[in-house]
Amino acid sequence: MNRSRLLVGILGAAILSLILAQTTYAGFVQGTRVKTECTSPFHISTSPDGNTLFVVNQSGHSVTFIDAKSQKVVGEVAVEVQPEYAACTPDGKTLYVANAESDSVSVVDIASKAVTKTIKVGDWPCSIKLTTDGKKAYVCCSGSLWDKIDIIDTARNEKVGEITLPDYGPRDIAISPDGKQGAVILDTTGEINRSIVFIDTATNKITEHKRVRHSSNLRAVVYSPDGRYVLVTEEKAKNWLPVCIAENGEVFTNNIIVAETKPGGKIAQLPLDELNNYDGNPYGLVIDKNGKYVYIGVRGMHRVTILDFDKMRQIVEGNSQEQLDLLADDLSLVNSYLVKRVPVGLGPSSVALSPDGKFCYAANYFSNNVSIVRTPAD
Repeated sequence: MNRSRLLVGILGAAILSLILAQTTYAGFVQGTRVKTECTSPFHISTSPDGNTLFVVNQSGHSVTFIDAKSQKVVGEVAVEVQPEYAACTPDGKTLYVANAESDSVSVVDIASKAVTKTIKVGDWPCSIKLTTDGKKAYVCCSGSLWDKIDIIDTARNEKVGEITLPDYGPRDIAISPDGKQGAVILDTTGEINRSIVFIDTATNKITEHKRVRHSSNLRAVVYSPDGRYVLVTEEKAKNWLPVCIAENGEVFTNNIIVAETKPGGKIAQLPLDELNNYDGNPYGLVIDKNGKYVYIGVRGMHRVTILDFDKMRQIVEGNSQEQLDLLADDLSLVNSYLVKRVPVGLGPSSVALSPDGKFCYAANYFSNNVSIVRTPAD
């Protein structure tokens, strides 16, 4: 089938209507790559002005540009092998793309839609984030037995340093709203207590290493807008088996970590599952600029789960660490902060919000398209 014939915008109008604070719907940008059906959109982000969506195609080895207003594909840039993440500079002029299998970062000029430079980095770069001033890019290199964050100077477009972490497997990094701190999640294979590492971005020194009890498969991390918390998607081992056995047997509950960023702060692992409704394989997440709603791409259940962050924060603030540890397996708890589960395409691996918070975009890995969800923004 010639998929280029399908690149005409949204197929139909809404595929469902849900009652939230207002009407919610999901639509689709059908097809995320011009030249082939082999796409696997793995990550999605927006330009600072919200006018352009950047879709990283893992199997297509490219980045697709989508006009957010017309919801049509407007361009494509070939990068290196297996790109997994992209980050845009604050001025909206440059896109940095982490190419996992090529161990490189592509520097893309957004206006000309062309790669201007390729920077070699460590083994299997799977995430890249820029500081708030855009002067540095941090690259998570998560290859086998790799424990490094590479640092790129964006003025020179060169690697200028690295941070050695206390364990292997850096999966993602987030930068605090004030730009002073970074939070790295370590998805160390075989480690039953995976962790969050905090970094001082002025000195690139590690300030704290937080272990997350009985955690596994950490996927994405974001800061709350006030900088007081980080949120992490995870799959939590349900029993006392060694984590490698639990992983092979897929014995998990699905949780979202809410960790205080202050030294020695509390860590909550709040369930996403109910007794008969599971949010299997939670992946990318984003929080709105007001800190009210959290959006999670649930890859195993083909939906976006929307949570009330105010209610989640109240649980963290109102309980001791010992009480929070007990709540981690309470499958009745999610009903206190669940807003809605919205069906989207197949395998949403990444989500992004428009700057005004009115739309949530999901990159659907298996159906090779992008879902557009009208949010419950007030």
